[in-house]
Amino acid sequence: MSVDMTQFHDELFTECLENLDVMESELKSIDLAAFDKEKMNTIYRGAHTIKGGCAMLEFNTVADYAKAMEALLGEMRDQHKQTNVDNINVMLESVKFVRSMIRTLQTKDTVDETSAVAHCAKMQAAIV
Repeated sequence: MSVDMTQFHDELFTECLENLDVMESELKSIDLAAFDKEKMNTIYRGAHTIKGGCAMLEFNTVADYAKAMEALLGEMRDQHKQTNVDNINVMLESVKFVRSMIRTLQTKDTVDETSAVAHCAKMQAAIV
């Protein structure tokens, strides 16, 4: 007996969009004068949750993109990468991109993998 995993799609999409909202809000509220590791942990966990949920339901393009976000956010959280205006803006743009991929999946369309890979490479190259 196999389980129809499509029954979990709407719940996943809702969870992803909620995490993206939290990530966006937290990124916008970062105080550059005072590093806040807990805030960075919250943002990181959002990407981690999106990655895991999408991987579990085999939305691999989104999962791979979120994995790259998670890695960069981990570097920022651990202060190996800068938490500056430019990097925050790159992460905000990435949140927007993931949101667009989730909305595409909600309409039962296919996410453009080539576009996702190109945007991911751009995100990775932009983080200093």
